[in-house]
Amino acid sequence: MEAQKLDPTTGENEMALAPALAGSSDVAVERNPKDPTSWGKVGRNEECPCGSGKKYKHCHGKFG
Repeated sequence: MEAQKLDPTTGENEMALAPALAGSSDVAVERNPKDPTSWGKVGRNEECPCGSGKKYKHCHGKFG
C-alpha cells in the first residue's frame, strides 16, 4: 500500500514528489530577498525568503 496526499488546489499527488525532493536538500538555493521572482517554490512552513523571520504562510504566502 502506498501513501497518497492530493493537493486540493492542483490535484497533484504530493507524495509522488517526496523521493525526488529528498536528494535536493544538498543544493544551495540562491534567493534574493528583494526579488520574489527568484524564490521559486517556497514551502508553506519554510522561513519566508524576504528575511522577516516569519513563516512563508504568515508573510508573503498570504498574498498568493
